[in-house]
Amino acid sequence: MKTIFLSIFVIAITFHLSKAQSQGKVYEIFNDAVVNTYGNNITAPFCGGLNSYQIQHADLNNDSKKDLILFDQNNSLLKTFLNIGTSGQVNYAYAPQYEKNFPIELTYNNYLILKDYNCDGIPDLFHNGTFGVTAYKGNYQNNELKFTFYKNVWARRITANDSINAYVQNNDIPSIEDADGDGDLDILAFDVQGIYTVMHKNMRVEYGLPCDSLKMAITDKCWGKFFQTFNREVFTNSYCTPAFVSNKKKRHTGNCILQLDIDGDGDMDLMGGNISFNDAQLLFNNGSDVINAQDTNYNILGHKLYMPSWPAPFHCDIDNDGDDDLLFTSHNDDLSSANYNTVAWYKNTGSAGIPNYVYAHDSLLTTEMIDVGSYSYPTFFDFDKDGKKDLFVGTEGYLENTTGLMTSKIAYYKNTSTIGNTSFQLITKDFLDLSVQNHNGIFPTFGDITGDGMDDLIFGGVKGNIALYKNTSSSNLVQPVFVKITDSLPNLKSGEYSTPVVLDFNEDGKNDLFVGSKVGKIAYFEDTSSTSTTKLALKTTAVGNIKAGSAGQFFGYSAPFIGKIDNTDSTVLLIGNIDGNIERYDSFINNYTLFNKLDSNYSFIKASNRAVPAVADIDGDGKYEMVIGNKMGGLYYYKQVKNVSPNAVYSIDFNQNAIEVFPNPATEQLQILFKDEAINKKAMLNLYDVMGRKISSIKIQTVSNYTFHLGTVSNGIYFLEIEIDTQKVIKKILKN
Repeated sequence: MKTIFLSIFVIAITFHLSKAQSQGKVYEIFNDAVVNTYGNNITAPFCGGLNSYQIQHADLNNDSKKDLILFDQNNSLLKTFLNIGTSGQVNYAYAPQYEKNFPIELTYNNYLILKDYNCDGIPDLFHNGTFGVTAYKGNYQNNELKFTFYKNVWARRITANDSINAYVQNNDIPSIEDADGDGDLDILAFDVQGIYTVMHKNMRVEYGLPCDSLKMAITDKCWGKFFQTFNREVFTNSYCTPAFVSNKKKRHTGNCILQLDIDGDGDMDLMGGNISFNDAQLLFNNGSDVINAQDTNYNILGHKLYMPSWPAPFHCDIDNDGDDDLLFTSHNDDLSSANYNTVAWYKNTGSAGIPNYVYAHDSLLTTEMIDVGSYSYPTFFDFDKDGKKDLFVGTEGYLENTTGLMTSKIAYYKNTSTIGNTSFQLITKDFLDLSVQNHNGIFPTFGDITGDGMDDLIFGGVKGNIALYKNTSSSNLVQPVFVKITDSLPNLKSGEYSTPVVLDFNEDGKNDLFVGSKVGKIAYFEDTSSTSTTKLALKTTAVGNIKAGSAGQFFGYSAPFIGKIDNTDSTVLLIGNIDGNIERYDSFINNYTLFNKLDSNYSFIKASNRAVPAVADIDGDGKYEMVIGNKMGGLYYYKQVKNVSPNAVYSIDFNQNAIEVFPNPATEQLQILFKDEAINKKAMLNLYDVMGRKISSIKIQTVSNYTFHLGTVSNGIYFLEIEIDTQKVIKKILKN
């Protein structure tokens, strides 16, 4: 009887469909749109933009080339890029398909370091985990780099004869390098007070352990024999006792450090970026792990580094010339942090053994993407009247690093698409030279708001104003000529971060305004004019009783789009929000008291914070495309991949490809990747042995990467049953 059960159990995978109001996955993210800027097709146009991030190098696809991994600890994002450059080139193509292979818990932590600790030539992963340093083993599966939990790293205290966690201060980045040249990785980090650097030495070689070992001991509580205060200059020749710290109130935490042999003398020097400064400090090792010289404003003999807020140093061969370069990014992400000139590149013009770092520029990578600084606001409008909707992207502003001033602009990308092939060409990053007008944010839309039958340019701003640039051309059939009327239409303020859209809501032949805002509501201004002069009057500050964003968010940052989004030809309301979700509301007319929310997370789209959607049939193929702005100032690009039937109730349907389980064979735990429609669902995980006996069972809420612990079950073959709603997927597992 058990044998019959087993045969059915293994092969019978059922897919009973549950009904829901969601349409399922109508849109999917794509990376095939072409964007030409200044004669060249850029390699990462729709990667979403970059502000603060950590730079790591690792071979993602097992082709022996070092690819690029960018980790944004401030916004819980990780982005992956394939190295398509040749020797001497910085050329990386956005490849988001590799992002799912990194542990989900990484996105909630403070640092990411990729180094090979177990001598197999494959990068392993370190992040701060629960206790300070957590290690994952890297491995290739189907030529994709993936990771399996190894251990939380603890270190023996020799003086106390016990072990404590390898401590890393919250939000710091430690140095994980072979600090003593013995062939294994050591960990250097500042202590809990941010005064001294503590060396966690790897004792693998000393104890004769195999390569696949991390055996740490705290061998030096004051590596370098220095301590720091609030000053740039550190105190050297210190015995590192409390008596040497004359004023403890002047100490500080907040350090990103990197060990490297910057002068080619065979020992490890220390480069540091600190929360208190906008430059970097370089400490020179005298050969005995004692700091005896320092450059308190790197590079005092060349180009002095300047990052508006908390530089973080990184060391990798970014240009494929065989030696590591020195890079600096901003560790903070706020309106006073770098948002366009975000990577300072000091190119190694020497060699790997005798480096010579020469400043190149501070705009590495961002030139290869659509990036308008911070907070991007896209909209579509056929400006040149060729029948194709062009792309306009407003922004809260580009930060000028040295002055700290924000400049708001609109970037204009001409639609050069052919049927089925999306492409754009950058015409200008400063449409109408709006940068000289000193607007505090430009959040644009287009439409006839003056009642003359021609589309005007209207945009909101940080302070809640609505600006009007009137179309003064001869007709709506020719390219507009926009003339400034006012920076702030009277009586139209509805709250900070005003995001307007034009529509004839009450179908009286006159255009009205919906305006999103920081609080997450939408104000409705109706054209109440009885003459040719438009008169907009506030009808409500909370149209449809809408409050964008999740219940736990005080501010919603509602960003509305109104128009057609699929083949049903229905006009709907989409709202981007602070969570990065897109909300969808039903067709509506004449009733502004209550709107019917169809989706809190339309098409399962999860963009970065402060999502701003814009939709159009860009390439003329009859299906729609969506671009989404966000906090980082870039755009994501989605395509409609499913036709929608009007008034249908859609099934939440997925197949085995929506759930991935690895590693297999496994040892202590499994990683379960839930993708697409399988994310954010209630699930039951049941583990059975080959006789059909249930070994364990657990209820979970699915996330994109879930860790399933195998516990103490013995080695052998098992079956993991994953049940979501009434659907079941079964995976055969080998534990060894």
